[in-house]
This record gives sequence, structure tokens and C-alpha cells, in this order.
Amino acid sequence: MPVPSSHVDEGLKLTADGEVVFFEIALKNVPNGATAVIRFRDGPQGQTTTWNGKVWDHLPCQMSGFTRSSEEERNRPTLQLVNPLGIFNDAAFAGRFDSAILQKFTVLRDHVERGLPIANNEIWFIGRVMDLISGQSISFELRALSDVPDQLIPARMFTPGDGFPFVTL
Repeated sequence: MPVPSSHVDEGLKLTADGEVVFFEIALKNVPNGATAVIRFRDGPQGQTTTWNGKVWDHLPCQMSGFTRSSEEERNRPTLQLVNPLGIFNDAAFAGRFDSAILQKFTVLRDHVERGLPIANNEIWFIGRVMDLISGQSISFELRALSDVPDQLIPARMFTPGDGFPFVTL
């Protein structure tokens, strides 16, 4: 059976477009207890995508700095966004990005086109604003949810019960 030409064309592309990455930032310290959420995906400005019942603006962005270490080093990637006309300046100066929750949804392009709410979800929080260049870009240092000062993940505890009938203390 011959390989379809569309498969060959997709295989020869320099950048794969089989996945779409959506980002959602839930801001903190919003006045009057309101909620403020920024939803975007990488793409040319002025366009939108609708997925999972929500509208996602296109905003050029780059997420980098993912590393793995066997020596328990904390991974702190960065997210860089375009900051046209300084639209994020007020929120950054007011501290609304400090400890804001960032969700990254990786979705297959086919699922976006068919409207299926299936995604691989990663959650980070914004540790700090690294760079803010008014009218150009803003960069955030991201942290894992377990990477919080003075907090430790509790040790695993097994207790006898229905779930572990052969465990004794």
C-alpha cells in the first residue's frame, strides 16, 4: 500500500503542526475579588481560535528552558510573550502575575478542528516577571507547583485498611 502524499508532505515540514498549544494565565491580586484570565496560543496577532467553549487569542510566545536532572534540581522554564503597546505593563507593576497559575494545554490539531476537549494539561505558577520591555515583550520565570519556598511534599504514608490488607505497622 503506497504512502499518501499528504503524509509525506507532513513528514518533510520543518515545524510540525500536529499539535496546538493553548495557555491560560489566572491572574492574582485582582481588585474587588474579581477573576481575570488571559487565554492565548502562539500565532499571528489579530486572530482567535475557539476550543473547549473558550476563545483563545493568538499571541506570539515562546516557552523554553525545560531540563531534566537526576540530582533533584528544580526546573524553572521561562515563558516569553509579545507585549504590544504595553498591554501587560499595568498588571505586571500591580503584581498580578506574581504566583499566577499558568495552564498549558497541548491538543492535537484534529481535536481542535472537531471541537473535542481532549488535552494534555500541565500546570505551573509564575514565580516572577523576569523581563518587561514596554511595547516589546514580557518574560516570566515558571515554577512547578511543588517549588514553593518553605514547603515540602509530605512523605508517602501507608496505613492498614481495605486498600492495603497485607501492610502491618
